[in-house]
Amino acid sequence: MATAVLGKKIVLTASSTEMSDFFNNPFIAFVGGFGKGPIPLSYVRKTLYPHRPKRADGQASYAPYGLRKVESILIEGGFSQDDIAVSYPEDLDLFIGPKTKVLGISSMDPTGMGYVSKTYSSIVGGGEPMNRIEFKKLVQHPAIKKYKPKIIVGGYGSWQLERQRVSESLGIDCVLMGGRPAPIVELFKKAINGEPLPRIAKADESLDNWNYNVEMPLTKNVAIHGAVEISKGCGRNCQFCTPTLQHKIDVPLEKIMQEVALSTAQGSNHITLITEDLFIYGATGKTFIPNREAVVNLVSSVAKYPGVKSIQAAHMSLAPVWHDPLMIKQLAEILIEKSWYSFGKKPIITAETGVETGSPRLMKKYMAGKMLPFKPEQWQDVVTNAFGILNDNDWYPLATLIIGLPDEKEEDMLQTLELMDKLKGYNAFYVPLFFVPLENCVLMNKKGAEMDSLSKARWDFFIKCWEYNVKIWKPTFLENRLSNPLMYKAFDQVLIPYFGKIIGAYYGLTRGEKSEPLKQAFWQLSMPMPESSKRKMKDRA
Repeated sequence: MATAVLGKKIVLTASSTEMSDFFNNPFIAFVGGFGKGPIPLSYVRKTLYPHRPKRADGQASYAPYGLRKVESILIEGGFSQDDIAVSYPEDLDLFIGPKTKVLGISSMDPTGMGYVSKTYSSIVGGGEPMNRIEFKKLVQHPAIKKYKPKIIVGGYGSWQLERQRVSESLGIDCVLMGGRPAPIVELFKKAINGEPLPRIAKADESLDNWNYNVEMPLTKNVAIHGAVEISKGCGRNCQFCTPTLQHKIDVPLEKIMQEVALSTAQGSNHITLITEDLFIYGATGKTFIPNREAVVNLVSSVAKYPGVKSIQAAHMSLAPVWHDPLMIKQLAEILIEKSWYSFGKKPIITAETGVETGSPRLMKKYMAGKMLPFKPEQWQDVVTNAFGILNDNDWYPLATLIIGLPDEKEEDMLQTLELMDKLKGYNAFYVPLFFVPLENCVLMNKKGAEMDSLSKARWDFFIKCWEYNVKIWKPTFLENRLSNPLMYKAFDQVLIPYFGKIIGAYYGLTRGEKSEPLKQAFWQLSMPMPESSKRKMKDRA
């Protein structure tokens, strides 16, 4: 009761989409970038991104990994655990009161400028993306308006607030960029003491200037999806991406296992390995030759830990797959026993990977390190051979591709279409995305791709990706990937039919004859599931 009346000095939170585990499915979290359309927000929250039950003290039982890191940074920096609360956004009134000095918010996509949001918010659902809607709802919470704590917003998406020039209108006092602990602690101390805050604060993120493994503390509480960081940065220097510009730092296995132990002790039997590339953990040198022993030992150690039932790697690259097929085979033998997903009745392994383009010219111009130790001219061979090796070992990649890179010519897109034809015999899930100039990347000042300016070849490519996805995944998507009955109902009766109708109408109005193949692809998604599949799903639930 004292907390409800007086509040905590420091309250940490994130928007409703980012505080959810999406029924324990990290890939479904992509829908946070979709438009909400006419569906009531209360229904979307319940069926797509509900929150896990609260702890006994009312605090969030699970929170984003970055928010958990900030919590640890503040505790290690001298703040008392008793002065800090990590709250779900709907419970802010339990923790914000006259005693509250600062509200820290973590966000990946506060204004809907992320790749998925920019690409799909108008295509799927229409209107503002749910990430943007929920962030605005968060900063307008009545408890914030009543007690007026200083608001600090950080996280990978915080730059969007300044790019969109909306910080002041949203009542945000300080936009924090970067994650170095010492500047974060100093910033929160200023807020606690009532000192003026800078409009933009930079916690130097250059890993060249500080010892990450010494300065960055371990988490104190479990993160969503049992997230555990195994490496930071990449070092391949892709010009459209921020993490690749940071040289790679591997977290020591001892520290990784400490966070695995904490996560399992606090109720998570799933472990998500946070990394830009699982396959180069432990690798040294400038050619990114994988260290098979280090990678296999890491995954084996996590798999053997008591209480770990499933493991999911966040990202992987393709060049190490072709370079060391034996590493993939050895990892598959471990991970298939800890599978998080299935295809039909078959357990599979997956991770996100970037194909980006089929053009060797664009690869050489913007991402010459992506295919090392191979050459840009070999990129299509890298992709096709890697997909074959992955599929042979029950890996089904989730592959992103970028439409509209700066200086992308028609022949570049035709080469990407050629690559897609080569990949049609493999099992994967393709996510075509419009180019977005992210903050602190080499291409940040370039113009992003806009839907209305795309050529026929680019639309053909977009269509081909989704026709493929519908063909491969539709028969088993609902039955085998959505185990929660509410989630099943949302997709089966609302979201998938809704997608089809809106997509058909949208493209019919804006693209004429070009829209027909894509419209048909989404209409296939809208077809009802067989009653036999629905009965099986009901029995499983």
